[in-house]
Amino acid sequence: MVTAEEIGRVAVFAAPWRAERDRLSRAAADITLLPGEYAAHEGDERALFALLGGRIEPVKLVDGIEQVVGERHPGDIFGEVPIVLGTLFPVGFRAAEHSRVMRVEAADYHAVAAVDPDVAKEVGRLAAHRMGGSRGLSGIAAEPPPPRALVVGHRWDASCTELRRFLDRNQVTFRWLTPESPDAAAQWGGPLPAEEDWPTIRIVDGKTVVRPHHRRVAELLGLGTEASTAEYDVVVVGAGPAGLAAAVYGASEGLRTIVVEREAPGGQAGTSSRIENYLGFPSGVSGAELATRALQQARRLGAEIPTRSVTRIDATRLQVHLDGGDLMRARTVILACGVAWRKLSIEGFDRLAGKGISYGAARSEAPNTHGLDVHIVGAATLQARRPCSSPPMPRA
Repeated sequence: MVTAEEIGRVAVFAAPWRAERDRLSRAAADITLLPGEYAAHEGDERALFALLGGRIEPVKLVDGIEQVVGERHPGDIFGEVPIVLGTLFPVGFRAAEHSRVMRVEAADYHAVAAVDPDVAKEVGRLAAHRMGGSRGLSGIAAEPPPPRALVVGHRWDASCTELRRFLDRNQVTFRWLTPESPDAAAQWGGPLPAEEDWPTIRIVDGKTVVRPHHRRVAELLGLGTEASTAEYDVVVVGAGPAGLAAAVYGASEGLRTIVVEREAPGGQAGTSSRIENYLGFPSGVSGAELATRALQQARRLGAEIPTRSVTRIDATRLQVHLDGGDLMRARTVILACGVAWRKLSIEGFDRLAGKGISYGAARSEAPNTHGLDVHIVGAATLQARRPCSSPPMPRA
């Protein structure tokens, strides 16, 4: 239990009346964290925390990479931004060492602030300081993330199209260099790879690989490709909304859960610019945001989500075979394989797929069509905006 004396050592609560510190002592949660554990995750509901011992790091997920954006020491508070603005946590707060924190719910904080307005004034000042400046949250959000990879490939090369789509779907920032671009060699840092080696990818400060497979790219980028064990309670095939939902439910029940996804979390819904018929998002949500939130939730609960392909499932023995020859055994296998695109039955379309014709195009196709005439066949976006009575699955 947090004592009134300990609360008095927190700077913003040093002045309030003793009776209010006693009230906080009865209401606050006393939480002990091991190194690497989170007091609050990015996207959590608002609450105010005070650090009683140890050290806490604010962590922002930028381009799929956790970026430490500061630190908190004993006597400091965190969570002031969501408390003041009434929003979710814009960053996570992770213990850098063995730490002890006090958590105050929003209602209890506002009860104290109503009695002593100086507390609200100081918390508001800290929130403004955290948000402002080049190193504040607003500066970090405005700063474009540097590319994690360079890609060299021809505009109408289907393999290059697939590679760019894979990177875009996994929210990896990259720079695409077309051979005909006058500054391509300068951006690459030397002569471009030979045409027979396109597409070529170079990881910034890392390796260069020609004509790479998606699994190899995932390994280079640290996206995760290996299962931690050979036996699971639940193996889910496919990481679309249904697969990620199954992962959340399984992992939250304490089941050892893994989701195998061959391309990118989010499935078909992840490519949609706007989804307005999914439960819990009354104002709509982008497919990328829906996928990101579901992915973070599943991983936070302990589910593994490697980038691999399933080659065969032995339903009798409940064995799942992966590319590369790996084998997993499961008590339950859930198939959430999603959809297959219905293709136009016009002669020559298959030959031109990825070379000017795209099915369910990702955002990475925008630079490829700049300045060109674009014809859209289908009305999926209109369907996503049309009201529906029951939303079991999102439509892109």
